[in-house]
Amino acid sequence: MLLRLVALALLLTTSSALAFDTSKVGQWGSMYLDDLAPLVAKSDKLQQEVNQALSDAKKNPEDVLCFGMRFPGSWKNLGGLRVSPYTCDFGGKFLRIDANVRVTARNGRAFASISDVAMKHATDVSETNLTWTWTSDDDPAKGPPWYVRFAQ
Repeated sequence: MLLRLVALALLLTTSSALAFDTSKVGQWGSMYLDDLAPLVAKSDKLQQEVNQALSDAKKNPEDVLCFGMRFPGSWKNLGGLRVSPYTCDFGGKFLRIDANVRVTARNGRAFASISDVAMKHATDVSETNLTWTWTSDDDPAKGPPWYVRFAQ
């Protein structure tokens, strides 16, 4: 019975750590699609769709402007880092990429929310379980804060 309780506690702790709410990070910042290449490469289907959109728009990845949430300078080791959600403008066609964000310290400790301890000790961010949508009816990059219009 004790083993089951420990396993349940670990599961609940891990689950909440995967749900880091990046909308509360407080800033957004621009970048180019080529900066997102490692993230896009995590999904063959997303990679194919992005390559098709680039071909259709006759653009290179360094020509496509994107926006992502940005950790401010108060995050000792993560300041300036961009995280999901991302929105990219392919010239009248917009891509929104969402991911589960996990923020961790060197020792592997995961942070579920923004705190002074997290801002001081967080050293790594991982993004998994990518989802994305395409739209052509609105420019989500007009903002700030552009992400509010896409709250779910």
